[in-house]
Parts: sequence; C-alpha cells; structure tokens
Amino acid sequence: MTLSALRRRRLAWLALTASLLAGLMALFALWHWELARGERDARQHAATRLNFYASTLNAELSRFQWLPELLARQARVRIALGEPGASPAATAPVTPSYQPDAASAAAPLGSSSDLNQHLRRVARASGAAAIFLTDRDGMTVAASNFDEPDSFVGYRYDYRPYFIDALARGRGEFFAVGNTTGRPGYFVSAPVLGDEGQPLGVMVVKVSLEALEDTWRQAGETVLLADANRIVLLASRRNWKYRALEAIEPQALDSIRAQQQFRGAPLTPLSRELEDGSLVLGDNHELAASKIVPLPTAAMGQRYLDESLASGPLGWQLHFLMPLRPLYIQARNVVLVGLAVILGLAMMALWMRERQARLGLIRREAVMMREINERLEERVAQRSRELEATRDELVQAGKLAALGTMAAGIAHELNQPLVGIRTYAASGGKLLARGIASAATRPELTARAAESAASNFTRISELSERLADMIRQLRVFVRPASQQAPVALALAPRIDFALELLAERVTALDLTVEREALPRDVIVMGEQVRLEQLLTNLIRNALDALEGQVHAQQARGSDELLGESRDGPARLRLSWQAWPTVASLEGQPGGCLRIEDNGPGIDPALRATLFDPFTTTREVGEGMGMGLFLSYGMARDLGGQLRLADGSALGGACFELWLRTPASEATHAADGTEQQGSGQQSVT
Repeated sequence: MTLSALRRRRLAWLALTASLLAGLMALFALWHWELARGERDARQHAATRLNFYASTLNAELSRFQWLPELLARQARVRIALGEPGASPAATAPVTPSYQPDAASAAAPLGSSSDLNQHLRRVARASGAAAIFLTDRDGMTVAASNFDEPDSFVGYRYDYRPYFIDALARGRGEFFAVGNTTGRPGYFVSAPVLGDEGQPLGVMVVKVSLEALEDTWRQAGETVLLADANRIVLLASRRNWKYRALEAIEPQALDSIRAQQQFRGAPLTPLSRELEDGSLVLGDNHELAASKIVPLPTAAMGQRYLDESLASGPLGWQLHFLMPLRPLYIQARNVVLVGLAVILGLAMMALWMRERQARLGLIRREAVMMREINERLEERVAQRSRELEATRDELVQAGKLAALGTMAAGIAHELNQPLVGIRTYAASGGKLLARGIASAATRPELTARAAESAASNFTRISELSERLADMIRQLRVFVRPASQQAPVALALAPRIDFALELLAERVTALDLTVEREALPRDVIVMGEQVRLEQLLTNLIRNALDALEGQVHAQQARGSDELLGESRDGPARLRLSWQAWPTVASLEGQPGGCLRIEDNGPGIDPALRATLFDPFTTTREVGEGMGMGLFLSYGMARDLGGQLRLADGSALGGACFELWLRTPASEATHAADGTEQQGSGQQSVT
C-alpha cells in the first residue's frame, strides 16, 4: 500500500471518528434541549392548571366568608346566649328560600329548639357541612346536626384557633379534622357580641372540601393543598393526606397537637427518596427537601415536576405535580429520531462515498477499456489489412494453383472450337478444290463453291475469335478480382451467342428452345466474357444430358427417334423471374434465370457434390466434371449464385442462375452509404 493510500485511509478514519463524536454531542445537546423545552411547556401547563384549581378553591371558600357574621347578628342567637335586650325584629331570613317550619314557629324565639332548627335550615340552604354556636367558654349550645349521633352540642371547642381568633380578632379561620365527626373541614367563625359589644359566644360554619377533592381526583391529575406547616390538607391521592412535605419543627408540632388539628394523625414526613430511587424534582431540578414526595404504588419509579401557587387563607400552597416520564419519553423519541437521521445521513454518506468510488472505478475501467479497445482496434485494423492482403494473395495464388485443375477444362473448352475450325477448314479446302476443278467446265459450280468456302472461312474466323475470347477470359480469371468492375449487360444477346455457338448440336437434337418467358430487355450486372462462358456451359450441360439420354435409348434398342426424350421431343426452356416476384441474393433486388430441360435429371446422390471438381455423370473420356465447378465459380465472381432447383416443370434438371441487376447494385450502394453515415437518403 502506498504512502498516499495510507494517508487517505488515516484521514478517512479520523473523519469517521470526528463525525461519530460530533453526532454523539449533537444527540446529547438535542436531549437536553428537548428536556428543557418539555419542562418549559410542562411548567406553562402546570401554571395554567394551578390558576384554574386556585380559582375553584377560592370560589368555594368565599361562598361562606359572610355567613358566620350574618348569623351572629340575629336576635335569636343572642337570646339563646342570654342577651335579654335582643329585639326580635332584628331576626331576618338568611336566604330567599328560608321559611320557618311549624316546629320552629311554635317554639319560643331564642330557645334551643328554635335555634337548632334555624341553624339546620340555614346549613341546608347554604350548603355548609355544619353550623354551630358556642358560648364564651367554647361550649356548643346549638348546632345544625343537633339530632345526629355525632352532634356538636355539648362539646367544648375553646382550644380551636377559630374560637380563639374570633374572640380575639373578630374573625377566625382554621382547617382541621373534626374531633367529633372525624371529617375534615374548613372552619370560619365570627363572634356574637352583646348590645354593649361584649362577647357572648362564637358562631362557627364548617365547610367540607371533599367534593372539591373528588373533582381533583376525577381529573386524573396530581394536585395537593398544603398549609403553612407543609402538611397536606387535600390531595388527589388519598394516601398523601395529613403527611408532611418536610420535617415539622417541634414547636409547630406541639401547637398542632394542642389544637387537635388532625385528630391524632401521625403527620409523618414524606421520604426524600424512595426505595426504588424515584424522586420529585423542584424548581431548577434541585432536589429540595420541600419538593420531594413519595409516590403511590401505581406511580412507583416516576419523577414529578412540582409547581406551586399560594392560594386560600392561612398561607396555604396549592401544588401541581407533573410526571417527568412523558418528558423523558418525548426527549428519547426526539433523540431516536435524531439518531435515525444521523444514521440515515451516515448511510447516505457511505453510499455516496461508495458510489463515488464505484463511479471512479468505472471511469478508470472505462478509460482503460477505451485504451484497450483503441489498441485492439489498431491491431484489428492492422490485422485486417494484413489479412486482406494475405487473402488477395491467397486468392490469386489459388487461381494460379487452380490452373492445373482447369487445364482439363480448358482443353475441354478449346476442343470444340478447334474441331469446328478443322472441319470448316477441310470443308473449305474441298470446296476450293471442287471449284477449281469445275472452273473450266461449269463456272456456276465454281461460284457456289467459292461462296461456300468463304462462309466456312467466316465461321473459322468466328471460332478463332471465340478461342481468343476464351484465352482472354483465362487472363481475366488470372487477373486479381479487384481489377474487374461489373458492367450492365443485356442478357438476351449473351444467350443468343451461346445458342449460336451450340447451334449444330441444337439442330442435331432437333431441340425446341422455349424463350417466351425471357424478355429481351433484361439487364444484368457482370462481365461479358464470363457471362457468355457461363451461359454456354449451362446450355451445353443440358444438351449433354439430352444426348446422353438418346444414346442410352439407342443402346437399349429403343424405337424412339433421335431427338426424342422420355417426354417427347427434346425441350430447353429459358425463363426470367425478376425481383420482387422472387427474392434475390441476400434479400437484394435482382433476378433469376432458370434453365430447364426434359432430360433424365440429376441423381439425388450427386446433389451434395454436384459443384465439386471432377463430378460428372458422363462416360470416361467424354467429360472430366469441370463444367459445373467452373460455372459455379464464374457465377460467384459475377456477384451471383448458381444452384440446382428442387424440381423442373419439364421433368428434367433445372438450374437457377441468380444475377444482380442495376437496381440491386444501386440498393447495395445505398445500404453501404447508410452504414457509413445515417441521415443520407437511399437510392432505389
């Protein structure tokens, strides 16, 4: 591994470590920020709820603030306390619904019965838990619950602060658990004064706050009310009542016991820390002893946020406790979301890094492959040039090497013109001798002989020209193919030449040549000499097949006439099928020349090797089997193809010579142009 690679790897690890530390710090900061935000929202919610609970508490207490003083001013109350000068006119209804019953109306005004009934009616009308009257010594002389088992009548309450404060300051307020009934309540009192202002007794109204406490409990929130000594007076959780939020001073504890405020309740302080470590946090998350309270079994393991508000008389504090678990859960969820985002970003970063690395590798590989391809293309181009040159050399060498094989074919091709020349020369010599002999006696014979001799010499000249053409064709064959350019040729004259060359054999066989399906205006692409030689070879093969069939019949002693085949007179059919009537070579436009005869046909066993050298069906010495081999090669050199058709309508053999036409050459050139560049219009 190189030094730069090691440095990059070390930098990558450092970046990864720094990213992890930054992510952890971000999550830690996010945790604290979410906790602070949640605590702020919780405190706002707690303040709103505290204001609501404080307003309901104050409304409940304020309903009864005026009632003791109003009752203390009534004449029947002072008469009951022994004030003889009290005027009955001072007595008035307490509420619009107040109506004295029959028993009260019959009882003397100020009597115990009258006052008890009166206090009960007022208590029922106002909703007070109880109303009672004490004398100056604290003894209860009348009460709204006079006829109940736990009646206040006959009990002394001179130790209660509401009695002492009413006589001393003109008004008393106190919260305590009733020693007689055992039910807690808020006591409000006012002194009963005589005509001269002397205290006669104290009127006390007891207000029950249990309905308010039930409302707190039904709301499902943690609310408590503590007095100045930090003792829980009311709570939405029952087991928190009459417990101290903090340790009580001995002096305050002695005062509470002297006043019998909580009827002997232990007043044990709530522990600062529970067994499971659950705490209630105060302001600023300080574990102040004044803010730590135990939890019920259902709330074990939870932490609470304590918000308080001064409410009610006597220095009371209303506390609202918010569980911190939802805040922790919310903060945890936010941190988890942040962690998911960080992990997602990390995964995306890794994916991007991997993608960049992969793209870089792909680009490098692409550059490498492009360089390799360029080098390969150079090699291929060089090898192609070498192979092209080698192929041309091999083709030329093959042609030269094939001359030995073609020697027999050349002898075969030159034999007929030479035989014709020899025959015409001998005939011409005889005609000249005959004309010379009869020149003196019969001049007309001499003229005819001279004319015939001239015709023979003309044929000799034509055959000599034919031999020269064959020699020229041989030179063309030897010349490289790249130097031979195809030209447009009329097909009919080429066929005429081949038939004229073979006219004697056609006449000897009494051959019928059918050319109705061969138009005179057919134009093909090729070389004149090769095309004429190819057509001559194909027609000669047909004549050979017909002659062979006739000779075989004669050898068997057949009665068939010379020139008749198995299907009647010898027939040769030449027809042309042009594109698009038939599909030409490689799907290109062109045409097909069909050469059919009614001879014996081709043995199926020879179809696979028919165009191979030295394949023949003739007798030994009559042919060397080079005609079709040479014809196949010439057809291929002309850009066409020679093949044996599957069947013939005449019953013999059928050869198909596929040739290109000028239209096919134009299409072929257009295809080549399209391959070189798109967007150019093709020529059809």
